[in-house]
Amino acid sequence: MIKSLYIENYRSLRRVALELEQLNIVFGPNGSGKSNIYKAIQLMHSAAQGAFSQALSREGGILNALWAGRSRQQDVRRMILAVETDDYDYELQVGFVEKLPYPTLFQLDPVIKEEKIWLSNQRRRPSALLMKRQNQAVFLSNIHHEKVTHSGAIYENESVFGQLGEPHLYPEVSQVREMLRNWRFYHEFAVSGNSPLREPQVGFRAPVLASDGANLAAAFQTIVEIGDEDLLNAILNAAFPGSRFYCDNPGGRFQLLMQREGLTRPLEPAEFSDGTLRFLCLAVALLSPRPPAFIALNEPENSLHPQMLPALAKLIAEASRWTQIWLTSHSPELARLVQQHTACARYQLAMSEGETRVERLA
Repeated sequence: MIKSLYIENYRSLRRVALELEQLNIVFGPNGSGKSNIYKAIQLMHSAAQGAFSQALSREGGILNALWAGRSRQQDVRRMILAVETDDYDYELQVGFVEKLPYPTLFQLDPVIKEEKIWLSNQRRRPSALLMKRQNQAVFLSNIHHEKVTHSGAIYENESVFGQLGEPHLYPEVSQVREMLRNWRFYHEFAVSGNSPLREPQVGFRAPVLASDGANLAAAFQTIVEIGDEDLLNAILNAAFPGSRFYCDNPGGRFQLLMQREGLTRPLEPAEFSDGTLRFLCLAVALLSPRPPAFIALNEPENSLHPQMLPALAKLIAEASRWTQIWLTSHSPELARLVQQHTACARYQLAMSEGETRVERLA
């Protein structure tokens, strides 16, 4: 379980420290920084996958990602992302390329300046430090608890997670990497008119919904066969009264069908509304037969009719029984409805002079 997050100098997040619970809901107006926290968490996930530079480049690069608001520190040169879990603490510090003696067009590449792993609950004492990276030098503890220096070359643009491939030598580093890799993120589902979700797809047993929802039908059927089918049907009945969803695979291609009262034939995915398809993706993602330790959802209420919020709230509350959830939302009403089912931590965001302010509500 994630106990806390710390983000410094990332976009509107000048210095944000958050204590997390099993279910966490963040809401606020447009432009208050909700998506920035979501993306900061996602960057740590990308670091574990060896794709930090690629992820940051999609945001416009480090120059655009660094804090640019008013500050006593005139020249912000470093961004910090950190997470504290039940077992380990992890910190990543990112900055710019140092001045080089030769010309290069890559002077705005992000560079990992420092990276550290500690045993949790040790107040980050030197004796609890399991791995310390400074630029391209890495010092860490091996399986025999010996302090060693990694002899291989370390690429400065990426985390050690994508470059140390010896779990038998460095088990703690491997465990932290797998923990971060196994986080799941759901932001946008491909629900447009020409989406693959609206066409029959070759499928295979899929206990995890893809981040874009592309394997929806196969993931739905996987829940039916090896997951909590009764809970899935109860959630869908609450969202779509008088309707039944089921999966078919004519010719080996999977597709979801919707049978509604009063219709003589089932509706195909090409006929589903965007909101219907989006809610199906959320239900299948959150009721995964292989629940992760952590899921981040970004504005799941988008495209949904207000009448569907009670069903969405119940879905989120049920999923939080076995998965820690981070939820950003425009809707205080959704947070209120979730609280009717289970306890949660609520954070309200506001923007002041370009800086995100966070208030934890009682």
